[in-house]
Amino acid sequence: MVERFSPHPNMKKVYYTYLAIVMVPLLLGGIGVTLAVYVHSRPFVWVPILVWIVPCLVAICFTVYWISKYYSSISYSLTDDEVIVERGVWWKPKHVVPYSRVMSVDVVQGPISRHFGVGTIDVFTAGYTGMGGTAGPGTRRAEASILCVPNFLELRDKILSFVRHRPLFGPPAKPGDVSTEILNELKQIRAILQKQTRGR
Repeated sequence: MVERFSPHPNMKKVYYTYLAIVMVPLLLGGIGVTLAVYVHSRPFVWVPILVWIVPCLVAICFTVYWISKYYSSISYSLTDDEVIVERGVWWKPKHVVPYSRVMSVDVVQGPISRHFGVGTIDVFTAGYTGMGGTAGPGTRRAEASILCVPNFLELRDKILSFVRHRPLFGPPAKPGDVSTEILNELKQIRAILQKQTRGR
């Protein structure tokens, strides 16, 4: 069983909102400086336009292009054994996290994501810090992040249900495995010892 899906289109709205929060004040500041220069020194009005406003407009155009490409590059898969996350515009890393390695599954939803009805699922493994992360509480980066999906709570519960049916740091036990037989033998020995102890 492989369930493939992509982020919700509202992901682009979330990113555009972040872009507006950063760039609108910069543009307004640039326009204010340009008007001030225009009033006091009209021949030099081109200086703030070239130094401030034009770079801001170039950055906005580039980021809008990147957001669209980034959204199209993202793909998520839930298989019987692992979570797979693929994304990237120029570099396309592929994160594969077996359920048997998962230590925690967290949900993140900020105010902007909440407004657009999406959330992010972070999948952590033991000791994983990610690029630029540390091992301190609250600073770890997820090994795999499922970004901007509307049914994030349902997906978190589904991943956790897969995780709970697997032994930590190992593949799921199969009938007839030596380890399974040993475990059954130990359970039988413990039951016998408990009966003998009660009989004394």
